[in-house]
Amino acid sequence: MDMMIQRLVVVLLVVALVGLVRAEDAEEVVVASAEELKDIKAKKIIWQKDRAKMVRIPYKEKKYDRTGNLINSIFYMDATEVTVGQFKKFLKSTDHSYTGGLWERVYEYSPTDKYPMKLVSWFDAVAYAKWADKRLPAEAEWEFAARGGLVGKKYSWGDGAGYAYTYANSDMNGAPDKWEYCAPVGSFKLNGYGLYDMAGNVWEWCQDRWTYGIETHRLVKGGSWDDNPAIGLDESKVYRLEVAYRHIGFRCVADVP
Repeated sequence: MDMMIQRLVVVLLVVALVGLVRAEDAEEVVVASAEELKDIKAKKIIWQKDRAKMVRIPYKEKKYDRTGNLINSIFYMDATEVTVGQFKKFLKSTDHSYTGGLWERVYEYSPTDKYPMKLVSWFDAVAYAKWADKRLPAEAEWEFAARGGLVGKKYSWGDGAGYAYTYANSDMNGAPDKWEYCAPVGSFKLNGYGLYDMAGNVWEWCQDRWTYGIETHRLVKGGSWDDNPAIGLDESKVYRLEVAYRHIGFRCVADVP
């Protein structure tokens, strides 16, 4: 009788462990293409091409196609900035001519594959996104995602600038921050949607275009390790799209068809 009870306990433990594995798999489904997103409701996924963790963003703005039909505006966004390791994988898989090209400068601020890729032009970011079958976010999409569900708040964590050091790698006097420059992605607290580093670490390229005379610029959001942390979600800068800057990186989004 005791032997039967022991066997039953073992069977129940195995079933429980299998259930846990399945639950974990359900939380982060591996997705190979945007087409597969049609039937996926998971809040977290892993994008197969670059192994990026992505989270579902319930974007509320209505979009219409040219004939007036409502377009689904839900998308998935990279949970972190694109890393040095992911960008190196992209370069190894393509013949893209990397604009920055000065790896000694990259490693000065982002010394390992776990750090955010920076010193990338807008063209570099777009090329990566195209390779990964994703795209850069629009400014409005980026700002909505950065808020993490908060309404009317100045920062991705709320209104208090004093809390910045727990959410953002930025230039803040007296902050308990062990990084002089960039920090490994995901080192600070996430926002309400499960996104990291929506403030600080590196500015992030967006899709939006700004034209000054004959020059075209692109917009960046979020601030960097070299900025004051009191940068509101509605604040942005514009930079020349063909130049690679030491404090600018990016993250991508994938549309749900």
